[in-house]
Amino acid sequence: MGMRGGRPSGRRAAILAAVMLSGGGAVAAEAPKIYPDQSFVDTRYMSRQAGQDVPPLMLLGDLPVAEPFLPAKTPWPTEFAAARKSVAADKAVVATGGYQGNGAVGTEALLATQEIDASSLWGGARHDHILPYQDGGGQRVNYGYDRLNTQLAGNLRLSPDSRLSAFAMRDGFSNLRLPGYGLDSPRMDRYLASSVLEHAPKESGLDRLEAGVVFDALSYDADNVTLRDRGSMGLSYSGLWTTTRGLVRGGFTTGAWRNSVTLDAGLLNYNVDVDALYPAQGVASYRLPDVHTLQGGLTLATTTALGKGEALSAGLRLDGIHSEAVKRNSLPPVTGTGAAAFAVTPQHLWNTYYGAGTDSSPTNLNISARLQLSHDLEDGSGQVYADLRRAVRSPDPGERFYATSGPAALIQVGNPQLSPEAHHRFELGGRKDFDGFKDSFAAANPAGSGRVVATVYADRVVDFISADRARGQPGILMSDKAIIYRNVDATLTGIGLDGWWSLAPGWEARGRLGWTRGQNLTDHRPLYQVPPLDGEAVIEHRREVAPDTVVSLGARLSFAATQNRVDASTATGSGEDTTGATAGWALLDFFLGATLGDRLTVTGGVANVLDKRYHLHVDPLPQSPVTRFQEAPGRSLFVMTTVSF
Repeated sequence: MGMRGGRPSGRRAAILAAVMLSGGGAVAAEAPKIYPDQSFVDTRYMSRQAGQDVPPLMLLGDLPVAEPFLPAKTPWPTEFAAARKSVAADKAVVATGGYQGNGAVGTEALLATQEIDASSLWGGARHDHILPYQDGGGQRVNYGYDRLNTQLAGNLRLSPDSRLSAFAMRDGFSNLRLPGYGLDSPRMDRYLASSVLEHAPKESGLDRLEAGVVFDALSYDADNVTLRDRGSMGLSYSGLWTTTRGLVRGGFTTGAWRNSVTLDAGLLNYNVDVDALYPAQGVASYRLPDVHTLQGGLTLATTTALGKGEALSAGLRLDGIHSEAVKRNSLPPVTGTGAAAFAVTPQHLWNTYYGAGTDSSPTNLNISARLQLSHDLEDGSGQVYADLRRAVRSPDPGERFYATSGPAALIQVGNPQLSPEAHHRFELGGRKDFDGFKDSFAAANPAGSGRVVATVYADRVVDFISADRARGQPGILMSDKAIIYRNVDATLTGIGLDGWWSLAPGWEARGRLGWTRGQNLTDHRPLYQVPPLDGEAVIEHRREVAPDTVVSLGARLSFAATQNRVDASTATGSGEDTTGATAGWALLDFFLGATLGDRLTVTGGVANVLDKRYHLHVDPLPQSPVTRFQEAPGRSLFVMTTVSF
């Protein structure tokens, strides 16, 4: 997001510095590997129900093509970015600039590569700038941020059978305004560094070796005074999260079976202090009291062909996880008016809600497994599959160790006694091509051909980790409606349906439909933060108007139904659906573009053409019981240009 005047010259310099890496080569080099491959059974990155704590990563190849981060807005259809991705593919230098009229959203990005013999060097930078926008009702939404993301990567060919990749990133946000939340973030910096070694041994029992290490750090400050009007109480949060993960994997073949053994380990550290600014002063609570988690895992996976077009894959994973809170007995040194409400150690807070002697150094041993059977249709027109898995997620540091004290409205108490969350999920799905359909906008598609992709799943969750309100439930000693965490049983079921239709030469339509239902079985109420039935229908026309010049235009109708299965009451429920039921909505968007050869494309569009007022049911950032919905932007004009060399 860029194309705005008055930015400090340092931002421009960081973006333009990547040009020096290009050297003017004609074709981009082999891309480095940022993360080690994920195992067939991998529980290290399982997410909790809905929401996220930090903005999603925007990694190397996405810098010139990704949308700006606007969590309240429905994303553009995938077709909108297709031309940019095509122009950016396999090029030595890619530059992008874009602008949105509603709220003055600007983007500048550059990605460059340089081949050096059999190795390569990659550099990229992106600057996004967001100012407050107007919603569909004409009201100003005080959301915005300034983001500078810089990345550097290298790819070293040690031999024809060995490759070493290295990657480093700094992703910095400043003045991140969050109107639907109780705090803003004047500063948030994320650092990511990784190295991956791949090797194909010769004349040994191993087919492949892979080793990698990833370091991820997030440092942030947040408060309710710097970027908003002062209220009756001033609070400031300072956090530092670091994770270091390592992995070693070996692949080998036994008869008709291709196997892998993976060992991984990680050390995770989380610390968040809450300072009272007024009327009390000083460290008021240890929201995450210097939590250390040590994790180790062993994964065994195998796959084989059962017959023509049939494959069976299976995996087993063992996780060992130990956590402890170093500051569990530390008393916050807050002073001044109201300080007495904060004067409690994390351990005392946990004992108060969950029982005396609550163990704050839990250890878990988890077993996960997966079995997948796939079958290719005989005429090559598709595939069907069945997937059965048990995936166990240990509580994250907040669910287990939150220790925010103070007035009743602030109290949030993690539960060190939580059991891991065990998902037992069965999924059926498949793809079917009709009448010779090849791919989206493939020249060989006959008129009337199409593709359908469908999935359906059911997930029985034992010990679902649920945020709730303290009301003296079994295992909860208090009844003051503080935010607490407990295990319940739950179900999640859902369907997904996508379809493509080649209507005529140069004309294509696509549809998508998704539905999810969640139920808290223990408390006999809907599961919170479950999206409603939603979908979209897109039609697009592409035409070559001159040699090597293609023009496209399209429209999208997107919608979401009313979501009235909510857990909104703090008196009888969790209150996690803080806004209650969400009204349905339907939006109309237009998009268009022009591509000159494989070097230049200009894309534009009008989002929310009818200026509808709406908000999403699941607000992805940040996810907290104090979150209030954020109205989405009203009518917005976008334009983006991507050029490559």
